[in-house]
Amino acid sequence: MKRVYILFLALITSMPAFCQSFIQDGDRCFDAGDYACAIAKYENAFKNTTGRDKQIAEIKLTQAKWCADHLESGNKEFEAKNYFIAKQDYQKVLDTNPNDIYAQSQIAKCVEILNPPRLRKATTAELTDILNNKYGSHPQRRQNLINAGIDPDDAQRRINAGEGKPPENENQVITLSVSKSNLFFPSFGGTSEQIKVFTNASSFTIPTGYLPWWCTVKTYTGYFTVTASANHNDTSRKDWFVVNAGGRDLRINVEQDAQTRTTTQQSTTTNSQASQRNEKKCFNCPKARNPVGLVFGFTQQPIVGYVMDGVQVGLKIEPLFKYGFGLNTGINFAGFSKDILKFQFFEDDFDAHAINVPLHLEYRLNFSKWFNIFAYGGFGFNFVDLNHNNFIFPTTIDYGGGLCINRIQFNVGQSLYLVNLRNPQDFGK
Repeated sequence: MKRVYILFLALITSMPAFCQSFIQDGDRCFDAGDYACAIAKYENAFKNTTGRDKQIAEIKLTQAKWCADHLESGNKEFEAKNYFIAKQDYQKVLDTNPNDIYAQSQIAKCVEILNPPRLRKATTAELTDILNNKYGSHPQRRQNLINAGIDPDDAQRRINAGEGKPPENENQVITLSVSKSNLFFPSFGGTSEQIKVFTNASSFTIPTGYLPWWCTVKTYTGYFTVTASANHNDTSRKDWFVVNAGGRDLRINVEQDAQTRTTTQQSTTTNSQASQRNEKKCFNCPKARNPVGLVFGFTQQPIVGYVMDGVQVGLKIEPLFKYGFGLNTGINFAGFSKDILKFQFFEDDFDAHAINVPLHLEYRLNFSKWFNIFAYGGFGFNFVDLNHNNFIFPTTIDYGGGLCINRIQFNVGQSLYLVNLRNPQDFGK
């Protein structure tokens, strides 16, 4: 019995050490980034421990599963070329396990893909070096150019176009200088003075690949000029381009001031003052122009010997000119009845239907943009259908006046019968 008791005590004593061994094995797998191994070890420790060791095993098991899930998700996003999301998943793994070498390398790959190196255009001298294989031959040349910060695709295009070739006389030392190498422009832009070019080469060029987008250059014999467009930004801008002669480059720096609010306010004030001066110069000119509108009203017109009442709707076209003059025309549709007061709409039929086209000259007193009064006179041309069985073409002499408040206009006028164009012998009847 004593031996059994000793054996039981030995078994109880060895259990914590046995479980600690599982946790330590899981830690080694976790640090190595082998999360499947770590999960298996932590699960064994969780099953065979109690108390604080069980809590530790549970926490480590949760961390291992978290890393395994996000590592798997990151790999899927990386294969799908969703590098930004993949980087986030790998970063979550690395935040939990800073020793994960695989997650570190995957993050570096994502960063390299998401932030490619900024490559510049090669100078003419560098193009010559490329032709002389100073950057190696293909395929190593491309990577060597990228390492040097040079765009290999742009360099190859320019080489194919003939740039970078050494001058015909290699023994000649090319000299190149300019009268001014630093150019400054105000925010509103402008054209520089003549920049003289001094060189013993036969000619000079300004490669457009270097030219800032907001600058244009015109070259002449022995000099060139630079024009800068207006800068509408609140920050100044700087850039540069090169002058090339005989394979030699000379850098020209350009700088432009930022737009200031004072300049904008002065310009706005000047334009406003000029507009006000123009308005003062024009006597009695219209303050507002609304040449097209709708017409609705009551009208009386002489038809077949007597005056008939009518309701009129239509479209008004009223262009206004200088000094208060204007023209009133359009097209109106009217229905006439001998006694409009006894007429029942939608039940009775009109005694006559008419189309009216006015042609009036008018004069307005334009007191303000919102109020004016006017008088008019002219002719009215009408087509009248008498109860669907007879029609006439009466012409009238129209005159009257009215006032305009905002965009609502009130007219009062008189129409005098002149002639029926269908029977001109009825003139004045």
